[in-house]
Amino acid sequence: MYLERITGQNLPFAVSVQEELFPGESGRTNFEESLEASSGYEYYLLYEGEACVGVIGLYRYPEDPESAWLGWFGIREGFRRRHLGSEALKRFEEMAADRGYRFARLYTDAVDNDRAIAFYQANGYISEPYRNMQDPACMEYPTVIFSKSLTGSPLVLWNSRTIHLTEQIAKQRKYGDR
Repeated sequence: MYLERITGQNLPFAVSVQEELFPGESGRTNFEESLEASSGYEYYLLYEGEACVGVIGLYRYPEDPESAWLGWFGIREGFRRRHLGSEALKRFEEMAADRGYRFARLYTDAVDNDRAIAFYQANGYISEPYRNMQDPACMEYPTVIFSKSLTGSPLVLWNSRTIHLTEQIAKQRKYGDR
């Protein structure tokens, strides 16, 4: 498996893969932001040989320099059940550790998402509900946060600090219909 950074040239294709994986949601704004090196966002197309099998991203929140966040991660339908998701997740964790992050984190929908939740748990992630009254989107979109230590040190849970979900939903609405 290899990762190809999303660039201005492959952006339209990357968006089409993301929309295939997450219908009705748009990662285009996040992908566009990642084109600027100083943004703190990195998004990649995942390839197995010549075939694009999915997308994956790594980003951070400036207020938490110890955590790398997984973004817009998905494996295309025809490539699932071949352990490519676990392999890609491992690559994300290695990239994060190489950059000095102590924790890998992600969030996902808490409703009708049993396969994804089971996948992250099977890969060693600890879950916690996200409830932050300063981030009102969490009331409309029940969300679960997953965390994993990358260093072997004790895991520090997220404890509902903001993940800027309301801001992210606004970004998705710029091009999508969520």
